[in-house]
Amino acid sequence: MLKKFLSFLTSLSTLWLLLGVLCQYIPAQHFWPAGFIAMSLPGALVLNIVLGVFWLLHRPLWALWPALLVVVFWGQHTRYFTLNTPDAAPDPGQQRIKVLNYNVRVFNSYKHLHKDDPELPEREIQWVADHPADILCLQEFYHYSKDKTYNSRKRIGKEQGREVFVDKFLINRVGAEFGLAIFSRFPIVDKGRVEFGFPTKNQVIFVDVKLPNQDTLRVYNMHLESMAIEEKDVAAAVESEEGLKTKGRSIARRLKGGFIARSRQVQRLLEHIEACPYPVLLSGDLNDLPSSYTYQQLRRHLNNAFEAGGSGFGFTYNGKLPLRIDNHFYSDQLELLQFDVLNQIAFTDHFPVEATYVLKETE
Repeated sequence: MLKKFLSFLTSLSTLWLLLGVLCQYIPAQHFWPAGFIAMSLPGALVLNIVLGVFWLLHRPLWALWPALLVVVFWGQHTRYFTLNTPDAAPDPGQQRIKVLNYNVRVFNSYKHLHKDDPELPEREIQWVADHPADILCLQEFYHYSKDKTYNSRKRIGKEQGREVFVDKFLINRVGAEFGLAIFSRFPIVDKGRVEFGFPTKNQVIFVDVKLPNQDTLRVYNMHLESMAIEEKDVAAAVESEEGLKTKGRSIARRLKGGFIARSRQVQRLLEHIEACPYPVLLSGDLNDLPSSYTYQQLRRHLNNAFEAGGSGFGFTYNGKLPLRIDNHFYSDQLELLQFDVLNQIAFTDHFPVEATYVLKETE
């Protein structure tokens, strides 16, 4: 009886896995349930492995099917867990490009974010300013020129020899700026924003930087539509039937809206990237999972730095939910030397992500 049930479960997990992969190619604005099915794909991957182990121990021949699925969909597994070889060494003449991506959460400027640690904003801004990266891509950036602590353009930019491009989506009543920022030790020769064509506070900006060898590199900083989900809401939804009815519906509604918005945003972003004549480096807060349509579309056109050079699970969300939502993507003209999630740096609800690249020599 048990084996019959597990045989049925094996068939079901296969169907689940195939549907999950298929839904990575379906934009949510055309069929929103695809977002939820793709989101569940890690469950199908884990279940297939568990069933494979069971069959290996009890009926080894039956384990061949789960094993085949692991091989065929190995690229799906390495989006969540990977082990890579030690960092490559560049040729002496190659220019290293060190990039830091960080959702800085407005440098914890709101009182409720630093009430237990008043020095937190100062330490965070100073850490970012002192980081040796050539290029900084910061989301949820905050700048207030009349406050010594929060004069972040000056502290991270001018005082550290970096040029800066800030795209503001909001200026509050005291004149403080909120938005995205790119800081660069290389000269910025062009800059702009990717227009989404519909109202949103989320953004993608870019700069073109001139490298010492006179090559030009396009750097994008993205912050796509937020999931807008609080951990406390997730906890409430799973703790009781009443919580599931109230919070669960709200979570599902927010997820649906996010899936649809990000599927539109990523299409606009890819159109912009495809028109770019330069090598591309894209980093930022994707606000979506590696099994999502958003991730899949970017992965079809660009390489992912975690998959190429990461180790372990690479979670970038600093919270109870195990999520990797902050990413580096790069074009084939670049070579990845090093990739790290700095999970020892816990100033915000995101961990910083850093990587080092070199531009490949053209033949």
